[in-house]
Amino acid sequence: MLKSHNGFSLVEILISLLLGGVLLAMVINLYVTSVVTGTKSLKYSRLRADIQSIMYLMETDIRRAGYGGRAFMVGSGANKTVDTISSGSEHCIIYSYNHDDSSSITSADKMGIRLNVSSHEIQFGTGVNPLASNCYQSGYWKALSDKKFIKITELRFLESIVSSSNATFRSVQIEINSELTSESSAQYSQSIKVQVRNPER
Repeated sequence: MLKSHNGFSLVEILISLLLGGVLLAMVINLYVTSVVTGTKSLKYSRLRADIQSIMYLMETDIRRAGYGGRAFMVGSGANKTVDTISSGSEHCIIYSYNHDDSSSITSADKMGIRLNVSSHEIQFGTGVNPLASNCYQSGYWKALSDKKFIKITELRFLESIVSSSNATFRSVQIEINSELTSESSAQYSQSIKVQVRNPER
């Protein structure tokens, strides 16, 4: 006597398809979430790395202020080796040092770093006026930060001075606040205090 073999019913097939679809949707959702999280993590890592690199460049360059002999030592007023402004839309530091063995300060020795508020980028300049209050009216400026990727929301320079009978020592606190241009919730801040290389006489 032959046994009858029954196949799957329509209901069983539909239930298995439903369960398979739910499982597939969960796997796809997990994959997409993983990719999105990974992408955000990579972008934030680049944001952090870029800001740290810019801060390192600023720190090492400003630390050289006053280097190069008596002509480059800090004086007062327009002869200051380091001058800063951080108010309103003007955030700038001006400094000079002898980078080309010249016997006196030339235009090429006068440098600056500033925040361009309209483009939200940090810029480096040469041939600048020695007073920070004239930072936005002089010099040749190039971007240090990539405005297509990073939005600089704040750049501050805070001077502090310690004087004695022999010399005056100047230091500058640098603060940067930034965020991703494409995602304002991804933010990174860094600050550092830079001691100017040479004491004022």
